[in-house]
Amino acid sequence: MNQLFWPSSRLNEALAAFAAARSATPAPPNFSPEWLEAAAQSIGLEAQAVEIPYPDLDRHLLALGPALLRVPSENGPRFLALLPGKRLRVLAPDLSKQRLSLSALSSALTAALETPLLTEIGQLLDRAQVPPGQRPSAIRAILRQRLSEKRIGGIWLLRPPPSADFRGQLKQAGVFRRLAALAAAHSVQYVLWILAWWVVGSNVINRRPDSGWLFLWALLLLTLIPLRVLITWLQGLVAIGAGARLKQRLFFGALRLEPDSIRHQGAGQLLGRVLESEAVEALALSGGFLALVAVVELAISLFVLSAGAGGLLQSALLLAWLLASGAIAWVYFQRNRSWTEVRLRMTHALVESMVGHRTRLAQLPPDRWHEGEDEALESYLKNSKLMDRSTTALLAIAPRGWLVLGLLGLAPSFVAGGNSTARMAIAVGGMLLAYRALRRFANGAWQLAGAAVAWERVAVLYRAAMHPELIGSPDVAARETGPGVVDARDLAFRYGADSRPVLRGCALRISPGDRWLLEGPSGEGKSTLVSLLIGLRQPNSGRILADGFDRATLGAEAWRKRIASAPQFHENHVLAETFAFNVLMGRRGTPGPGDLPEAEAVCRELGLGDLLDRMPAGMLQMVGETGWQLSHGERSRLYIARALLQDPGVIVLDESFAALDPENLRRVLESVARRARALLVISHR
Repeated sequence: MNQLFWPSSRLNEALAAFAAARSATPAPPNFSPEWLEAAAQSIGLEAQAVEIPYPDLDRHLLALGPALLRVPSENGPRFLALLPGKRLRVLAPDLSKQRLSLSALSSALTAALETPLLTEIGQLLDRAQVPPGQRPSAIRAILRQRLSEKRIGGIWLLRPPPSADFRGQLKQAGVFRRLAALAAAHSVQYVLWILAWWVVGSNVINRRPDSGWLFLWALLLLTLIPLRVLITWLQGLVAIGAGARLKQRLFFGALRLEPDSIRHQGAGQLLGRVLESEAVEALALSGGFLALVAVVELAISLFVLSAGAGGLLQSALLLAWLLASGAIAWVYFQRNRSWTEVRLRMTHALVESMVGHRTRLAQLPPDRWHEGEDEALESYLKNSKLMDRSTTALLAIAPRGWLVLGLLGLAPSFVAGGNSTARMAIAVGGMLLAYRALRRFANGAWQLAGAAVAWERVAVLYRAAMHPELIGSPDVAARETGPGVVDARDLAFRYGADSRPVLRGCALRISPGDRWLLEGPSGEGKSTLVSLLIGLRQPNSGRILADGFDRATLGAEAWRKRIASAPQFHENHVLAETFAFNVLMGRRGTPGPGDLPEAEAVCRELGLGDLLDRMPAGMLQMVGETGWQLSHGERSRLYIARALLQDPGVIVLDESFAALDPENLRRVLESVARRARALLVISHR
């Protein structure tokens, strides 16, 4: 097994092999997770650190790859490059793929935890006189019990980031392969279905019933059952695979949105976008399945019609009717778009009215409470009627109109005669099959049109996922965090090309131990300076260095480690989660055993001890809009605690003390001055 381990000095080669890249940044002498994550990003991978509970390790290892597994040893850490697949295989340093047993891999990862306990367990089994044949299972059971709370770390999943090519992600998830299998299964199903009815029809028409033919007919119908099961199973796999990737992409895009791009949007507009994202997934997947089946059925029905009494005439009429149905679907799409715009405007107005309900009651005259509602309802009713008419045309006229047109196409052959009964039956069967296909087509077009309309509002999240984030140099990421010196020189910034500069020639230097207070009237650029320092905006000119490196060299992640901020109250939020989550959300990775006590100590220093004592679950109490409601001052201190617990080189507090009474202000200032390495406080004059 020693031949399968990668030394830390060759991890760059393992990453390059996973990414099919030529090379990666040379590995540093001393391994660091920061280098691994930055090096993976530089070649188009995402290295996500995970921890697996000890009892669940074997089950997770079977579905873990591709991944890097760190195995501690006396000579330093070694790594196993786990390949994807149902069978455990690893990539050896000679780039060969080698099989590995689950027990050997599990033992390599857990040896450091299990070895100290094996002697004690062996003595226990000796005293209990456990037979040798039962000892392995007894040892496993005792270890699982003793180590049930332990977690196995040193595992990094290697995946394409959500910002990678979406088609490539779907391909990696096997969506296209399963779609092809789904289309093939549908085609086979309809061929068997047609054969089954051909057997029955030929026997009835020729008046030669035979038990052998009936047995064949029953066998064909029975064969359809496993095909239907296979089709349902494939549909589920495609829906799960595509839906999961789409949700991941949209969520990633939401976290990549530029703050200024949603600053002007209200709660109703944001809620409407979330609702439409759900509609995209549901309607696109179901409509896509229906469209796929409709295409298969239409292709088969064209073949059947061409062999029937109507011949090419009926086939040509079907193609012409398909074009007409497409035009009906386009009209429905346009009217659905107009209706959706009106509906979302009403949703936005309703949510904004609910959010500002107390303000409306206190300050708006009663005769203006329902201003504009009648006009909005009238517009909604008008657009609803138009869309309902288009829906009727699409779902009713498109499929049923074909029956009339198909009969007209069959009429010349029927009047002229000369066609056998079998060809007439084939023509009628082809008409009915095409009718069934058009019904699926109409329903699929109805759902796909809804998905397309919803996509127009969700696409901004999809595109935002492709916004590049500064990765930085892996060599710099591997270094220890510096002393925390921030140096800004000649900063200039304006919000628009034609607007006046908000900042011009601004310079600032913050060193360890500094305590800066920046005062000024509102609108003079204090918060703009904060956004430049923490990286939310980029200066038009000038430079900002942290520990001697600019943001492009450090990368966004390393920059956040050096400069943390508590934004202004209206730009900071309490999420609907536990109090502990809200306080520790700035820390990387899963909170460790000492994080919760440290967070509680900081909160009590800031005067939140009474709040923690009142909450039934303490630090684990759910807070936010759907949980325990926090006052203005309590929220402000939570934001300060969140910044302090990140332990950055520089902390920037933007108007964080305005809601505090003198006693709490004194306590907060003492705690912040004691804990912050360097401090910049923004305040109104």
